[in-house]
Amino acid sequence: MLALDEASGRVAGFVHAGFAANAAQSALDYSRGTICGLMVHPDFRRREIGTALVRRAEDYLRSKGANSVVAGGGLEQNGFYAGIYGGLDPSGFCTSAAAWPQFFQKCGYAPCDEVLILRRDLIRSKDPVNAKLLRHRRHLNLVITDRPTNESWWWFVRYGHLDSLRFELHEKANGNVVASGQIIGMDLFIPKWGVRSVGIREIFVPESQRRHGYAQALLLEICRRLKGESVELVEAHVLPADQPVLDLFNSAKFDVTGRLLTFRRSL
Repeated sequence: MLALDEASGRVAGFVHAGFAANAAQSALDYSRGTICGLMVHPDFRRREIGTALVRRAEDYLRSKGANSVVAGGGLEQNGFYAGIYGGLDPSGFCTSAAAWPQFFQKCGYAPCDEVLILRRDLIRSKDPVNAKLLRHRRHLNLVITDRPTNESWWWFVRYGHLDSLRFELHEKANGNVVASGQIIGMDLFIPKWGVRSVGIREIFVPESQRRHGYAQALLLEICRRLKGESVELVEAHVLPADQPVLDLFNSAKFDVTGRLLTFRRSL
């Protein structure tokens, strides 16, 4: 929805409302509304335009059957703007961009989820070195494929237009997969950031293979390969409560560089 200034014909702002996916990520869940994007031009701020846009978005979502709305969507719940806003995943509103908590509190929303942005500078950082990692490099092979494997409809909605690769660590002795992950190209951010960047997601280690350092070995191998392809920045999004994943990325020299916030309201 657009807000137009009648006097000048200029666009004063816009709001984009949509819906989250169902649990199987096979279709939309019309009971769960999202405000995917919201913007008001600086020349038109402090005129209640943003509040009016939010109310119009709520009216639309309610008319389609939504009983709640999450502004910002949340981790992997925003169906739009992947590769355009928020880095790897448009998981919420950037805390450094505007006073979002105050604005949405005024609109009747309560804080919902927070998503941490983790990044690693591949040019300035150095890989950790230990005996376990050296042993893994001798006994594991890295396999890379550009074919999506068993991805959901929701994945194709969000990432199907972007370059992606799947990385797997295989045991040389028997070919068993001990760790896997996916990267998403973020070249659309080059004009703004000035560097090539890639997002890492879905790091997975089978239950029987955990606590052997395979996830760290995979992360470091991915970073090593990306650096060889002139990628300078690698990013991941993690929930603050997911301490094991935070510890994993910290061990691979990733730092928290920002936060994305979401806000919830019942309709």
